[in-house]
Amino acid sequence: MERWQKILRENLLSPGEIARLSGLSPEQLTAIQNRFPVRVRAAMLQGDASGAIARQFLPDARELEPGGVEDPLAEEHHRKSALIIHRYPNRALFLVSNVCASYCRFCTRRRLVGRPPFPTRTQIEEGLAYVRATPSLSEIILSGGDPLLLEDKKLQSILERLREIPHVRIIRVATRTFLALPERFTNGLVELLSRHQPLYLITQFNHPDEFGPGVDAALEKVTGRGIPVLNQSVLLRGINDHPETMLRLVQMMAERRVRPYYLHQLDPVRGALHFQVPIERGKAIIDYLRRNIGGYAVPTFVYDDPSAPAKTLLYP
Repeated sequence: MERWQKILRENLLSPGEIARLSGLSPEQLTAIQNRFPVRVRAAMLQGDASGAIARQFLPDARELEPGGVEDPLAEEHHRKSALIIHRYPNRALFLVSNVCASYCRFCTRRRLVGRPPFPTRTQIEEGLAYVRATPSLSEIILSGGDPLLLEDKKLQSILERLREIPHVRIIRVATRTFLALPERFTNGLVELLSRHQPLYLITQFNHPDEFGPGVDAALEKVTGRGIPVLNQSVLLRGINDHPETMLRLVQMMAERRVRPYYLHQLDPVRGALHFQVPIERGKAIIDYLRRNIGGYAVPTFVYDDPSAPAKTLLYP
């Protein structure tokens, strides 16, 4: 077992601690976990069970309210193999993992993440075979779950196999381990990622409180090796839906060489509707950013419409 795996295992909150911090009864917590597993790394909360980070990861009784849909992006309609989601002509998702260091309570893929069946070697091979047989695919996004929860050897094998396919030009790796498990960014992992460029890390910072010494050190390791980091924030009620909060967030990202790429309108996934923010408020936030920071730090405000051929620009 690698050191980062031991750190993760030893630092997870127990069910009793989660119930106490969330103000839930054991019965409520069980009902929520039956819908979407709960996993929270204690160190990530920074000792504040009511702060912006905690509200993204601790369960809430409102997750049991009706409304929303299981598959808001209609991914199952575009599933080409057990692990491949091919919605757009030139790029596809490769769901190589279905576990994360901690589970965001607004996860779009909560129908799949955190519970069996877990990806198998045969399914990985089937996914690679689909990519190899589909010349239109110039870009592959490793996602899940979190691909960086794979051990280095497994991740290396996938990256090497993708790089052997001539038409795969770009690889993206979607991860939230900068916040949830910065210890994952070992020298070995950073070296592995740097060998497979052009490779982009796609991450998610939603609030200024998410930055700290461990996160900053992990980002410096990655950006110092020339690996681009793009950020996709989600607009979340009570967390980042204030213009000043978003301005501080994009300023802090820019200082750390993280590109504010997208601001996502929340996908209407079941169990997360209490996070929804009106679209007009998101547009007002973008206007505020344009008045107060350079264009390089203003994300594009988008909504992922499953019936559209590309992301819908809510406010270009």
